[in-house]
Amino acid sequence: MTNPFIYRKLSALFLLFIAFGNVYSKNKEMEQLFSRLDSVLTNSEKYVLEKEDKIEELRKKQSMPLKPEEKLWLNKMLYDEYFVYNADSAMVYVNNNIEIAGVLGRKDKEQEWLLHKVFLLTAQGLLNEAEKELLNVDIASLSKENMYQYYDTKIYLYSHLVQFIGNRLELTNSYYNLEKEFKHEAKKYITPDHPSYYSFCASLHREYPRSAEGDSIKLKLKDIVDKSSLSTRVDAINSYMLAIMFYNEGDEDNYVKYLIYSAIADIKICNRDIASLEELSNILYLREDIDRGYTYISYCFKAALLYPNRVRVINISTVMDKLQQAYRERNKIQESKLRKSLYTTSILSIVLLISILLIYFQFRKLSRSRKKLNESNRLLNSHVKELSEAQRMLGEVNGELSEVNEKLKVINNQLLESNYVKEEYIGYVFSICSNYITKLEEYRKNISRKLKAGQIDDIQSLTSNITMVQSELKEFYHSFDAIFLHVYPDFVKDFNSLLRPEEKIMLKEGELLNTELRIYALVRLGINDSIKIAEFLHCSPQTVYNNRLKTRNKAIIPKEEFTETVRSLGKMQK
Repeated sequence: MTNPFIYRKLSALFLLFIAFGNVYSKNKEMEQLFSRLDSVLTNSEKYVLEKEDKIEELRKKQSMPLKPEEKLWLNKMLYDEYFVYNADSAMVYVNNNIEIAGVLGRKDKEQEWLLHKVFLLTAQGLLNEAEKELLNVDIASLSKENMYQYYDTKIYLYSHLVQFIGNRLELTNSYYNLEKEFKHEAKKYITPDHPSYYSFCASLHREYPRSAEGDSIKLKLKDIVDKSSLSTRVDAINSYMLAIMFYNEGDEDNYVKYLIYSAIADIKICNRDIASLEELSNILYLREDIDRGYTYISYCFKAALLYPNRVRVINISTVMDKLQQAYRERNKIQESKLRKSLYTTSILSIVLLISILLIYFQFRKLSRSRKKLNESNRLLNSHVKELSEAQRMLGEVNGELSEVNEKLKVINNQLLESNYVKEEYIGYVFSICSNYITKLEEYRKNISRKLKAGQIDDIQSLTSNITMVQSELKEFYHSFDAIFLHVYPDFVKDFNSLLRPEEKIMLKEGELLNTELRIYALVRLGINDSIKIAEFLHCSPQTVYNNRLKTRNKAIIPKEEFTETVRSLGKMQK
């Protein structure tokens, strides 16, 4: 008969053996995954060269004669290659397509590429510019698919804003709530055939515990990821969202596994805005795998600088600081071990040779660590210089904005002056028209009376007399002069200041303006055509031309600047 005590001991040992086997199996699988990622990371330059070759082939097509629609499509292909690889280059093709869409009158395409522009600005960390550009999007011109893109872009922007503001809890919660609202709006427009459908649904059901629908989404997404080639951006995003779902369940092994999948896909597509590898480096830091973590974060840092992504650089710098601190602490421990080794060699002379070799290898390891630390410091200094340059550029932009504001003030003053002059002259014209209508009525009545009285000779004498016309012209010019000088009282003085002292215009007694001044008064009002001026003054265009030429010859300023200077003369009197 079997002893129960022995049976229980054997059962416990068996269970312990199974548990140990499972742990060993999981650790082995995890190490294989990390080794696979290390291999892909080692070949990252190969993937970059392949991408550059593909881009070069597309660039060659730009020299071909293409229709605007074909240029639009070629630019899209180049954008697809660049948008996670080099934001500055991608922005060139975005702006080109916005311009082409405008020329073609394709409002829908113009708005679509405007959304791509917002994405790139956000990806670079230019969050204020991205928010401003988003306000320019005409939602009414967006298709159903572009409406999803619109809300997806807003989600992307606000997720970056959350990263940027750091630990300000109230603002963070506000942005999270807005992000949730945008997701629910986006859900109305995305369809199951959309490449991002399951990753988007995963973002809606990322929290745990989740609904049956959320569990179904996770299983479907897992099936998609496990069957994927891990070579597209969709694969990278799907893997990342699946990792987040496992993380919220507390399943760290699968969380790390699918982060590795996401990082592999990102490296293969040369994505330089690579969040998954950054998270892995932080996990490795917590697991005290400093060397591998530092390798990953260094790759992320260089990629972020090349992209460039300012928000990502700031976040990566935080992780790098922790890894550097870990390096320093490890170096202290190593130095302590070295000291102990030296003490031991003084006591144990028999093992002197072994101790010397140990110290030699330890120093080599320490030297490599310090070199990595120095390289890290160099990269950080480079980052600081970039930030300084960004601040300088911001200052220049602010200066340009101030200059634009000053120009707007000048234009506003000119508009005020133009409106005031129009008001004065409209009143003046109405008054003259009214007076002439009254005079014409009197003239008609006078003619009518003389016709009834049979005074034909008087009528002939009256209609042949040019004195009345001259008198009316004189009165018209006098009224024009008066209203002009009412608006610009300093015009004559300012005009004379442009002439040589001996050529200054001296007006006769009772004369407000003479013909020469009247010509340039019309120029001041914006009438520059000599024919129109001649019609106004009842003289020939040649007379006006000669008069203007004569006056310009009297000027103390260059002749070609004279007319433009006259347009700005005279302080307006209100």
